[in-house]
Amino acid sequence: MKSLFALFLSFLALSAAAEPNRWTIDRGASRITFTAEQAGAAFDGSFKTFDANVRFDPNALAGSTAEVSLDTASVATADKERDGILTGEGWFESAKFPHAVFSAKEFVKTSAGYEAHGQLTIRSVSVPVTLRFTLTEAAGRVELHGETDLDRFAFSLGLGDWADTKWIGKSVHVSVTLVGSR
Repeated sequence: MKSLFALFLSFLALSAAAEPNRWTIDRGASRITFTAEQAGAAFDGSFKTFDANVRFDPNALAGSTAEVSLDTASVATADKERDGILTGEGWFESAKFPHAVFSAKEFVKTSAGYEAHGQLTIRSVSVPVTLRFTLTEAAGRVELHGETDLDRFAFSLGLGDWADTKWIGKSVHVSVTLVGSR
């Protein structure tokens, strides 16, 4: 009987580890930014509106999940003309595709921190993406700092008139900072 009880306790422990607590995200301290290139010069941008459903625990990687949904119309690059182009046809097409979504269910510990392996979907095009990140936790506050590089052509972004990489770079560097509690 004792071994059956021990098995039951082990099952409960595995069930608890299978789904870590959902983080409460501090939207004021969290941000998603990017760096791209236009006419040979780097420019920075951000997404002002996004939702994040994160259930990550470094002690329960197998049960961890994350889903981040960006409001594509909230893109801001400090250039209203460029922002209008990015939300328009051939780019995010925000009216038709209001959200870009990163969803990850596989997490790996690395020598530098962690990796989240998932899918990023922009305009109904899904591409595998690895987000490399570090995690710090103190006094009930958790901070995730991550980054990845994306190929805009993989998402069919900026083709046609914008396909020449002399005008718009092919690579986009994305940085993510999520701050909150778990």
